[in-house]
Parts: sequence; C-alpha cells; structure tokens
Amino acid sequence: MKNKTKSRVYLILIFTVFFGPLLFATWLFFVPNTWLNSRTQNHGTLVQPVLPLDGFKIINKNGETWDKTTFMNKWTLVYIGEETCDLYCEASLFKMRQVRLTLGRDSKRVARKFIVIDNNGDKNNINEILKNYSQMQSSWFNSSDVQNALSNYKLEKNHIYLIDPLGNLMMRYTKDATSKGMKKDLKRLLKVSKIG
Repeated sequence: MKNKTKSRVYLILIFTVFFGPLLFATWLFFVPNTWLNSRTQNHGTLVQPVLPLDGFKIINKNGETWDKTTFMNKWTLVYIGEETCDLYCEASLFKMRQVRLTLGRDSKRVARKFIVIDNNGDKNNINEILKNYSQMQSSWFNSSDVQNALSNYKLEKNHIYLIDPLGNLMMRYTKDATSKGMKKDLKRLLKVSKIG
C-alpha cells in the first residue's frame, strides 16, 4: 500500500514539474491579470501608431527645408518652442543636452534639434540661450508655417519629441518630463536597436 501511495506522489510531482509552468503561462496569457503591474516602463508617451514624417515639410527663414530627411539616420530629440524661450523652454533644452551627454559612447547616435517659432519679437534672449547649446541644430521658422506643419501631425509646442532614425515620430515628453526618465528610455532604445 505504501509503495502505491509513493508512486502516486512521484507521478503527481513529475506532472507538476513538467506541466505546471505550461499551465501557469497559459493562465497568464488568457486571464486578465490585474494583480500584475500592467504599467509600461516608458517615461515618455508613446505615439501609437508610430507616425512617419513622410509629408512633414517646413522652410526656415534662410530658405532651407526641414523634412523627414532632416531627422533621419540618428535618434533625434526635437524641441518646438517660441523665440521668447521661457524657463520651461530653457529647462527642456538643458535636459536634451544632459541626456545626450550622459549616454557616453552612444551619444554619437543621438541628435538634438530646436524648431524656433519666430514671432518677430526680440531675439537677444534666445540668442544668448542658444550660445550654451552650440552642438544643437536650431533654425527659425515663421509661426504660420510651423502651425500648419504641426497641426497635420498633432504636434504641440513646448514638448520634446523623439524621432527614430527612419524618420518616424515615436515618443513625446511634456515639459515636466525628467532627464533621468528620458535617458532611461533612450538607453533602452539604443540597446535594442541596431539602427542609428
């Protein structure tokens, strides 16, 4: 009798070891698991679906065109702001610089661009600020041209956007985003991506 009971226990153990993980994985897949943390690890807001910038085109004050090709071949952080550049604007430019610097050898894979909306106001303040960000590409655009370009892609001023090396808009950061969070997102993307 004891041998029969022992055999059943072994059979149950073997069954549990082999089929337990499979049954648990199936349960996780099909049953809504509210007890698991379903929050994503992103610190920015993903643009879903990813938005190709195929028709994006604005011409700056010097007659140069910024379009999809302007943002290709590197991961690009883009800030869209006014020429007045308030504290939030300056903080965003600073965050973009710090994030890129802290990426180490991967910093070469990241570009920074500033779309400056020209309202024909005083440019002394913004020119002083831009001196601190010499490696960031900035360009001046007419307000109406920027508004038209942004509305087609539902882009807003005073946000930081992340564009992938294929020219797709993929993530947005509000003015309250932290450089630590942006760095974590970029590090993860650069680690898994072979492009850019």
